[in-house]
Amino acid sequence: MSASRPTLCAGLVVGLLLAAPAAEARFGKKSADTSSKDDDKDSRVHEASPIKPRPTHEASSYTPPEDDDDDDCCVTPSEPSYSSGPSYSERLYGHAAISASESEELAAVAVRSLPPRPPSPPIDVRMGLNLGAMGGGTSGDVFLGMEGSALGVALQGTKLTLPTDDGTAGTDVINLVSLHVTWAALSTDRLRWRAEAGFSFANAPDIFFAGPSLATSLEACLVGPLDLEVRVQGTPTPYRQLDASAGLAVHLGAFVMRAGWRGLILDDAGKVDGVAHVDRFTGPYAGAGFAF
Repeated sequence: MSASRPTLCAGLVVGLLLAAPAAEARFGKKSADTSSKDDDKDSRVHEASPIKPRPTHEASSYTPPEDDDDDDCCVTPSEPSYSSGPSYSERLYGHAAISASESEELAAVAVRSLPPRPPSPPIDVRMGLNLGAMGGGTSGDVFLGMEGSALGVALQGTKLTLPTDDGTAGTDVINLVSLHVTWAALSTDRLRWRAEAGFSFANAPDIFFAGPSLATSLEACLVGPLDLEVRVQGTPTPYRQLDASAGLAVHLGAFVMRAGWRGLILDDAGKVDGVAHVDRFTGPYAGAGFAF
C-alpha cells in the first residue's frame, strides 16, 4: 500500500475540521434557560490436635546365657552390645540414597536439557505532552503508547480550559480520555500505520459520556530524523467526537520534539437538556516526549 493514500485521507479530514464554523454553544453544558440544578469472627478453624510423643521403646531385660562351664559361674556378665541397624534413609530408600552433590549435578543436567526459551518481542514505548491553543482557551494533551511487533495499547487524555459561552465569569473545563488497543496494519522501517479501537470518555460541565471509539494513526519518515505524524479519532455514540491532528516530529535520539495543528468537534446530541450543543475547535500545538 502506498504511504500517500492514508496521508491524503487524513489530510482531507483535517481540512474539513479547519473549515468548520465557530462554536455556537458549549458541549455538555445546559443552556442558560434550562440551567436549573437537578472477616466473620464466628468462623471455626480446625485446631490441630497436639502430637503425642511416641512411647519410648524399652529394651527387654538382658539375661546372660548360661555358661555350661561351672568354673565360670562367678564371672560378671558383660554389658549388652547392640548391633547398629540401618539408618533411616537406608530403611526408607534402601541403598539407593543419593548424596547432595549428586542431586545438584542431576538438577543441573536437567536444566541444561530444557529447550531454550524463545526471545521476547521488543516493546516500543511512546510518551509525551502537548500544549496548544483552542477556542480562545488552552488545551493540554498527554499520551502513552506501548506496542510489540504488531499489537499494543494507547492511552490519551486532553484537558480543554475554555472561556464560558454565556459571558459569565470563570471558565469551562472539558476532559477527554481515550483507551485503545492498537494494531500495526502496515509497518516498515520508514512507515507505520495503525488501526485502533477501544473506548472514549468525556467529562463536560453538566454531563459525563462514555462510548466506543475508533482511530487510525500514521507515522512516516520524511527525511533523516524528521517524521510526519497524523492521527484521526472518532466516537459515534452516545455523543459525537471527531479529533484530528497533523504535525511534524524531530527525533533527537530517544527525545522527540513535535508541532502541528489540531481540530476537534464535540456534539452532545441533546443529551443534556434536549438541545444539541456543538463545539468546533482548531488551533496549533507543540510538545515533547520520548520514544524508545
